Parts: sequence; structure tokens; C-alpha cells
Amino acid sequence: MNSNQYFDNIASQWNKMRSEYFKDEIRDRIISKFNIKDKVVADLGCGTGFISLGLANEAAIVFSLDRSYNMLKELKATANISGKRNIYPIKSVLDDLALFDESVDGVFINMALHHIVDTQKAIHEMYRVLKKDGTIVISDVYKHTGEWAREEMFDEWLGFTEDQIMQWLEQAGFKNITIENTGLTCKGYSSKGEYTETGIFMATGVKL
Repeated sequence: MNSNQYFDNIASQWNKMRSEYFKDEIRDRIISKFNIKDKVVADLGCGTGFISLGLANEAAIVFSLDRSYNMLKELKATANISGKRNIYPIKSVLDDLALFDESVDGVFINMALHHIVDTQKAIHEMYRVLKKDGTIVISDVYKHTGEWAREEMFDEWLGFTEDQIMQWLEQAGFKNITIENTGLTCKGYSSKGEYTETGIFMATGVKL
């Protein structure tokens, strides 16, 4: 089984699984990082729409990108039930985004960066699709030692240091970069009962 097959297989259970890893509070903190009212935004690695559904309350258009077709199906079904017509699911890898240059005002990526092999390329892609004065918001976990996550959850990275994130954002061209410790944690158990808990950071930058 590869990463894509894994996420396709767990799509129908992902909402419950996700709620056990981290609290819903992170969504409000992410969305509040800049004013999205009537803006065009992208939610990368959207899964079943944890962030997308929140963004849709204020944004004009939400492009929700994920490489898992089944995750996007779950998101579409939820969006239809909730009457949110401004969410547009798009099947796409995150290091070669299916979006035009300078097409969005904001890019959000929550707990998905650690699943990308070439993070630098992905962050350059995020810069490419942002309009001038557009904002990037990355939320993910700090570096940890839970090796089991590589095999069981197909994590490519066991979290990140603030220095890594700062360097990648600077190299992509972002300015006004901030990185903060949210004080929130992400928790998980392996199939063998191994427990991992690590902090969650939030990074922002602007394309000037």
C-alpha cells in the first residue's frame, strides 16, 4: 500500500481519526491569521474538509486540493449537505499544484506538509499560485521521534524545526515571515501502542 491508497482507504473514517489527533481549536486559529472575507483561497491537502468548510463561511471561493479522490468525495458530500456552494474540490499533488499562477489570495496547508517528499518544491508552488500581497499559512507539527508514523501513516517528515520552515519560506521568496508555537499538541498511537505527542506551530508569510 502506498500513501495515496492509505488515504483513500481511510477517507470515510478520517473525521473521527483527525479529531483524536488534534483539537478543533486549531481551525479557528488558522482562519483568523488574515482577513479572508470575499477572497479566493486554497486549502492544500484538504482531506475531508476540516479547514475548507471553515474557510467557506467567509471566503468567496475555496479551492480544496488533495491527491486522494475519496477524501475529496467526502468533502463534496459534506459541502452539499451543509449548503456550501463555494468549495471546489480539485485532485492534485501538492508539489505541482493544479492552479494558475497568481490565482489565489491565500494558501492554507494544515497537517499536510509532513506528507510531502519535496517540501521546498511544494512551498515554491504555493508562492507561484499566490497573488501579490497574498498570504501563506502553514500549520504542522514540530520535529518528533515517532518513527512509527513513517510506516503507519506514511509521514515523509517527522515534523519540522522552525529553522527549516523559515529557510524554505525565505528561499521561496516570502517576506514578513512569522512562526509561532500555538501551544496546542498533536497526539497519536501506533498499532503497537507507541505514543507520540508533539507541539503544533503556525507559520505565515506574504508574497510582496
